Amino acid sequence: GTTASAQSEAEETDLGPVRVYARPEQASAELFPDAATIVLEVKSIEPKLRSAVTATLGRVFYDDSLRVYIAYDQSDLILGRAVVSDEIGKYRPITFMVGLDVDFAVTGAAILVYRESRGGEVRRSRFLRQYRGKSSGDPIRINRDIVNISGATMSVQALNFSVRKLLYLTQALYAPSSLGARR
Repeated sequence: GTTASAQSEAEETDLGPVRVYARPEQASAELFPDAATIVLEVKSIEPKLRSAVTATLGRVFYDDSLRVYIAYDQSDLILGRAVVSDEIGKYRPITFMVGLDVDFAVTGAAILVYRESRGGEVRRSRFLRQYRGKSSGDPIRINRDIVNISGATMSVQALNFSVRKLLYLTQALYAPSSLGARR
């Protein structure tokens, strides 16, 4: 049997451990502690947008929709968005959430579900803090602006790609005129 702590639930599968660290509702509330309400929106990713983002990022992805938790304050002003994605680590998907402020800069990140047998260090706040403040203009690459974790390189690369993908997709869906704009 597996014991579940308050922090994570783990279950054994034929492919190894699956660790659930947070549900999307919990993580979005932690990323936006001042939110009065958080509303889930599922946005469709049209093939044209997928092609454009694939060209921009230089890597194919297959998502057909985006799960976006929009955080509002008491006055119904948007505080930001928390976006969920699955990205393949070495063999299996990592379910990941990125918080973005109204200017599409990363406010925080969280690993929701980790399914790989190694590389789980990517869920540590010391690693995830590196994404704070990043925007679509940043490289978000190992040895450029993200410090790698030895033994977790594929997980780090997967998360880096996921952050870049979520930044571009969210910005394209919610502020298409701002893509490519300079501050």
